[in-house]
Amino acid sequence: MEVHAHMLDRSRMLAAGTHLPLQKLALCLDCEACFELGYATCPACSSRTWSPLARFFNLVSGSGARAPDGERQGP
Repeated sequence: MEVHAHMLDRSRMLAAGTHLPLQKLALCLDCEACFELGYATCPACSSRTWSPLARFFNLVSGSGARAPDGERQGP
């Protein structure tokens, strides 16, 4: 199997950053900061008004994307 040098460079570059899955993030509705689920309040502003970020992208397990009228989209 041939591995190209540019592919290795790209994988090293991506690994250097912080990666957090959307299912593990919350969005503060007051200051719009994102933080890892598990905190009772937003670490940035101490607000208790937050929501799982995945909810905004319809990534809740078992649900499909829904059109504005509530009809299911996709397969």
